[in-house]
Amino acid sequence: MSLTDVHQEHVLKAIEEFDDLGREAFLGRYGSAAASRYVVVYRGKLYDSDALARSAHGFALAHSPRPPALTDASRDVAAYLAKLGFFFREALGKPASNARVYGEVAGCPEGTTFASRAEVAASGVHRALQAGITGTGARGAESIVSSGGYEDDDDRGDELIYTGHGGRNSGGRQNADQTFADPGNAALLTSRETGALVRVVRGADTKSSHAPNQGYRYDGLFRVEDAALVRGRGDYLVCRFQLVKASSAADVNFPVGDYLLPSEPSHSVGNAQPGRKAVITQRIVRSTKVSEDVKKFYDHTCQLCNTRLSLGDGQGYSEGAHIQALGGLHRGPDFASNVLCLCPNCHVQFDRGAVVIAEDRTVLREGVPAGKLLELPGHGIKDEYLAYHRDLHSGVSLR
Repeated sequence: MSLTDVHQEHVLKAIEEFDDLGREAFLGRYGSAAASRYVVVYRGKLYDSDALARSAHGFALAHSPRPPALTDASRDVAAYLAKLGFFFREALGKPASNARVYGEVAGCPEGTTFASRAEVAASGVHRALQAGITGTGARGAESIVSSGGYEDDDDRGDELIYTGHGGRNSGGRQNADQTFADPGNAALLTSRETGALVRVVRGADTKSSHAPNQGYRYDGLFRVEDAALVRGRGDYLVCRFQLVKASSAADVNFPVGDYLLPSEPSHSVGNAQPGRKAVITQRIVRSTKVSEDVKKFYDHTCQLCNTRLSLGDGQGYSEGAHIQALGGLHRGPDFASNVLCLCPNCHVQFDRGAVVIAEDRTVLREGVPAGKLLELPGHGIKDEYLAYHRDLHSGVSLR
């Protein structure tokens, strides 16, 4: 018998047969003893992995009544079933070491409910019994549980503002700063960079109208859109993550405002805090005329390195960078006083925190002074936006 003949549909048929026959009859039919090492967990029920694989192989081969004996070791059987999306555990209940699953978990569609964290863990949707984040900094986050445990959480349904882990006392109050170096936070940060989807489980939470009334519910796959290190309600730094449901997102519309550069009436009207409405795809609609005006104001000369990229025939190229970002967790305004004219290299470094601007307008590259910010009279860059950017990247570079 070769496991490569078996696909997910065959395993599901084998599970259905197991349920119809009952465990003892199923084991008897396939000449298997009770699992001594690994069991598959599907919708909270346990299935002996070797017998399940033999049945599944039978379905793959038009279901001969007694498939040939397995030639694969039990661990290989369990590992192969895990590749097909099935969660497995050691027979005594300890999670198997290679049971890590990213994306959907077979047998647990969106909306699946669980009575306890133990049931959630047994299903494989969120393997940890206590930690709110599972995953690694190297590969990203598998799943999170949101149950209102952190005061800085904000559940908006298809958008979830989620607080990372760490820095709490036994009473659940924040009493120390969080960092992106903590394993769970590092995992979510990696998911933001890779775009990999994360399973979201909601627990009962009276503060959220989007949470179940009791127990836990798997609410589908979310994308980590943004991450920020901000000062929370308890006055400690917390890692906040914006997760947006993979099938939903938000658009923005701008209220008309009277926001001109102080001494430059030719600059375009900017916009106050963007409003939001639900649409099908995620995008931030910026008032690009504001950025274009700032770029023209500096004739495409980078305000950080004083470089002007030439495209020939007198044309220059630069990019408008919002100091306090418009989207995600930051919700900065689209004012000229919040926009810099940067070359592409400096733009990336600025966005990632490799470059910050000190209070005296000294440009700091990876902490080393690199000249002064170029600022023409009339631009009016506001200290509060520069301070926000410094605080955001204090001690961390979001790479």
